[in-house]
Amino acid sequence: MKLNRSFLLTLIPLALAGCSRQTETPVMQYMPHMSNTAILKAQRGYDGLGNGASVMMPPENTIAIGHKPYRFETPEEADAKLKNPLPMNRVNLERGQKIFNIYCITCHGPRGLGDGPVVDPFPIPKSLQSADMLRWGDGHIFHVITKGQGIMPSYAQQVQPEDRWAVIHYIRALQRAQNPTDEDVRELKKQKN
Repeated sequence: MKLNRSFLLTLIPLALAGCSRQTETPVMQYMPHMSNTAILKAQRGYDGLGNGASVMMPPENTIAIGHKPYRFETPEEADAKLKNPLPMNRVNLERGQKIFNIYCITCHGPRGLGDGPVVDPFPIPKSLQSADMLRWGDGHIFHVITKGQGIMPSYAQQVQPEDRWAVIHYIRALQRAQNPTDEDVRELKKQKN
């Protein structure tokens, strides 16, 4: 195999340039605009955008991909129009228990009585076993988790909508365990015998 002389003459200076003792600065930089870009700092101006901002606002009336806007303003409206889409089964109860134990148990406590470990220095949250809560529909509870109410903040950013519905199933299980029906008591006695 015979190499072209002009190719060798081009290759030798490049090879020698790569053997330079100066290691801090590259001798030859491929695509310098890729490594020397301006760094944008949040909340600071930038010449590249017309208004001098570092971020652009999305156009009006646009919705991010995968985002479903929550349009209910009151708990009563949500209660009238929202129904729990998840079936009450073991998988959804376990999922609801997991989310409840991550986000809710610190204030509401393990049985939903409002006696969580952080309650002492903070205001006492509403008991999930109260007469009001027992009357609330699933849509009402979903609205409170989504928008917040009283001293409870919104958990819309932390808990996805499907997980909110699973938590509601778990809350219903806690309420039923605390306030069993006569049929529940009879069934429990049958299982013990």
